[in-house]
Amino acid sequence: MKPVRRASVISWRQDPGVLAYPLPVPRIQTRRDALRLFAGLKEAERETLGIAYLGSERMLLGLRHVAGVTDAVAVPMTRIVRDALFFSASAVMIAHNHPDGDPRPSPADLSLTRRLAQGLGALDLTLLDHLILAGSAVLSLREMGLV
Repeated sequence: MKPVRRASVISWRQDPGVLAYPLPVPRIQTRRDALRLFAGLKEAERETLGIAYLGSERMLLGLRHVAGVTDAVAVPMTRIVRDALFFSASAVMIAHNHPDGDPRPSPADLSLTRRLAQGLGALDLTLLDHLILAGSAVLSLREMGLV
């Protein structure tokens, strides 16, 4: 496994799979905190998934991102769970962009959310939210009652 990098600013354009977290380490306690963390995803030209691993008091422990193609990203479910265990996380939050500007969740988005919530739940981990960023719009699957 690659070493964890620390960064003063989160760049979602790093090599896919690189784990990083900013200094000082933030707490992700509100939707606003989450939007600040994942804001850079809006600018990606391809679908990009950001994964945040959180510990007690929602302290950010690590990040991973996966870049996809124009309208899809392959989600490494096993990798997400493995990273959560590696970081001793108690919760995971994911976000991805829709470069076409439409924030509505696709059937694949809904399936991913359901499967990830179930898989993490089996290990007593929580999926806090799945955010979809599209242009200036942000959709929370938790707020829609889908997490």
